[in-house]
Amino acid sequence: MTTYALPRRRGLLARLIGEADDFTTWLLFGAETWLIASLKAVPAFLFVYWLVTYVPNSVFYGVTLYIPFLQFSEEVGFIIANGVAWTNLILVVILAYLIQASRGRQGPGWTLIRLFTLANYLLVMLLLIPYFVFNVAGGSFIPLELPLIALGLGVMTAGGTATALAYLYYEFRRAARKDAQAAAAASARAG
Repeated sequence: MTTYALPRRRGLLARLIGEADDFTTWLLFGAETWLIASLKAVPAFLFVYWLVTYVPNSVFYGVTLYIPFLQFSEEVGFIIANGVAWTNLILVVILAYLIQASRGRQGPGWTLIRLFTLANYLLVMLLLIPYFVFNVAGGSFIPLELPLIALGLGVMTAGGTATALAYLYYEFRRAARKDAQAAAAASARAG
């Protein structure tokens, strides 16, 4: 009777990429509680909201007010902003399709898609959500307005989202340990 041993990942970079890929696979496709589902769904919603509203709005103001050599009319700015919004929405749909296609598949391309998704998620959690809170509290980068309350709330939000990420990783390790124990028990019963 022979047993199959999983290949060990050699090197620090390979282990880090493998761990990030495993975490992202669990984050995208693993079993979840309502809290995990909320920690996944709210940032996804805010990312799409940012792409479809904030980015086109910034483009509109850029091409109509802030970029001196453009200074288009509001009508032209509206058309450009809508083009940006629709392009972003189409890119989100393509990304969602690729993420679903990566489910259960191995290889560098699929791993790259999952790592891009993880980088996107980290960007939303650590930068975008604190920026939203900073913005709602009265802060702005163009024109530059940095009220103390906006800075404080943005930093507190960044700390909260970092804590949420640590909790997600803890849940991933707990779920992986539980799955490994169940697989070992099933293997022992079969052998």
